[in-house]
Amino acid sequence: MRSLLLSVMMVCMFPCLLRAAVDTIPVSRKIEALGDMVTLKLTQSSDLETIGVTTPGLAISLSPNAESATRLGFSYRFISFGIRFVPRFLNGNNDDALKGKTSSKGFSLGFNFRHWMQNLSWNRTRGYYLENTKDFLPGWTADSPYIQFPDLVLTQYEGSTAYNFNPDFSVNASITQSERQLKSAGSFIPVLYYKYNINENKTVPEPGAPVQKGRNFEVLLGAGYHYNFVWKQKFYLALGLTPAAGYTFTRLTSRYETYRTSENERHFMFRLDARAGIGYNSKRFFTGIYMRSAGSAYREQESNVTVEKGQGVFHLVVGFRLNAPSWIKKPIETITDKIGIK
Repeated sequence: MRSLLLSVMMVCMFPCLLRAAVDTIPVSRKIEALGDMVTLKLTQSSDLETIGVTTPGLAISLSPNAESATRLGFSYRFISFGIRFVPRFLNGNNDDALKGKTSSKGFSLGFNFRHWMQNLSWNRTRGYYLENTKDFLPGWTADSPYIQFPDLVLTQYEGSTAYNFNPDFSVNASITQSERQLKSAGSFIPVLYYKYNINENKTVPEPGAPVQKGRNFEVLLGAGYHYNFVWKQKFYLALGLTPAAGYTFTRLTSRYETYRTSENERHFMFRLDARAGIGYNSKRFFTGIYMRSAGSAYREQESNVTVEKGQGVFHLVVGFRLNAPSWIKKPIETITDKIGIK
């Protein structure tokens, strides 16, 4: 399944690379490209994966011991990348005595041209606790330790390939902050989503009690509309709504003491992704608050394991731009000159 994901990523990236020679950075009176500047930003986000487990007459909610994650981002021209981690010194990220220890890390890479947009990311979270511990331990109180799963690991490989029909609309103005939307504009944006999830309990199985490993690959095709409302060239309100539909393919492995069993499933899935953000974006400094509500989930029928995105995810972004130093400009210019990007 991992080789299938890599194949899909290569196929999806091919149009972006093929069109690179003519699909350059934006040239529009409504967009300031800032092609000679490096964008550095800090994002604090509540976007952390939870795991829902449902059995007949019983609901289980597993969460990492973290309320927010930090992302450090870098953008220059059409390239952007970032690293994600959970700072343990922040309140809500270090309740180890009650909720156990959680470690989380990840990185992302993006190539955004005038029309084509390609994004890839990898995230890994280890250590979960049972939010509804009180349903399983009579007499449990809020100041008592939760039931913990320190060896439960969720790994995600994720990507998206999208096409922006309106060259006057800047996706980067609100996503990577590597551009400025000077006048209001919107665009219809079709997108292909693909994700590979692995959730595994790495503990040693006990007699009669197997541990499970789920592998899930999902691919969805969506079509949405996004709009940037701009006031006085520096203040903006960004809105977007993208419905998508596709399939999820699951392989569930149950590991016993001396043997293991596997099952395969395929399910249709619908997803609705809504985004909203408000912010300030000058030539040097920018900041903003964003909210995302994603109604998507998949369920492994036999085990009733559901991996779901948190609802009402918030992002706080702050950053600034610097003139690109020569050690960054020269290598990029060499590459762009060879492939014909202006």
